[in-house]
Amino acid sequence: MLVAPCNMACPYCDVGGYAKDSQHRLPGWSEMSTASIIDFVRDEVAEGSVIYLTGGEPLMFPELVVELGSEIRRLGGYSIVCTNASLSGRLEQVSPYVDEFSVSLKGNAGLGEAASGVTGKLAFEVPRRNTVGLADLPNAVEIVVVMFDGLTVDDIVEVYAPLFGRASFAFKEYRHKATVAHADHSYTSTPLQLADAAVVRPMPRDQIRTVYGQLCDRYPQFVESFTLVLGGGDSQVVVTSAGEELFTP
Repeated sequence: MLVAPCNMACPYCDVGGYAKDSQHRLPGWSEMSTASIIDFVRDEVAEGSVIYLTGGEPLMFPELVVELGSEIRRLGGYSIVCTNASLSGRLEQVSPYVDEFSVSLKGNAGLGEAASGVTGKLAFEVPRRNTVGLADLPNAVEIVVVMFDGLTVDDIVEVYAPLFGRASFAFKEYRHKATVAHADHSYTSTPLQLADAAVVRPMPRDQIRTVYGQLCDRYPQFVESFTLVLGGGDSQVVVTSAGEELFTP
């Protein structure tokens, strides 16, 4: 379930790349009433679906997240809130009403501003502090780590070690792309060429594998909670402690 507005402008985000007007509306898309959203949730939960509240930034609307999370739980469903963790206090506010948080931080302190499209502490320092605070909440936690060039295993350890053993981790290849939404609610993503001076660049795949391997070697007790995802769109290679698998549409 998509909440279009966001307080960041990450260049690689599927949703952030949509062409939106000043009111954060998508072309050909219409805003749903809360009643319509709840009807949709009921139907999806009845079919056994896990409900993702994503965006954009859903925690810009904590009251809506609380209402939907409460209804999903009442129906016996499972809810996941996908967030950039930049809005202090909102994780704690909605925690009693949702099942899981999926958080994506923006590289490291040096990459944060370029990767998030915002400046100052909101780019990395605040989201990092709020993310580490998830260790004290009862919800399940997934951490999505986008593998930007320049990110090292030591960076990953420095930022995320407090959540090793507490959260699951998905290490994902950075794909520089432009995304366009269509009136039929589909979207297409087109890979872009990066300028030589671009600050945020993809890490080469062999280096991604090296960093991931270094992390697994350093923390063998946590490897079952680490997943590496390469590619996207037409195909993905997923690496876990159980092996490597290719997924295609």
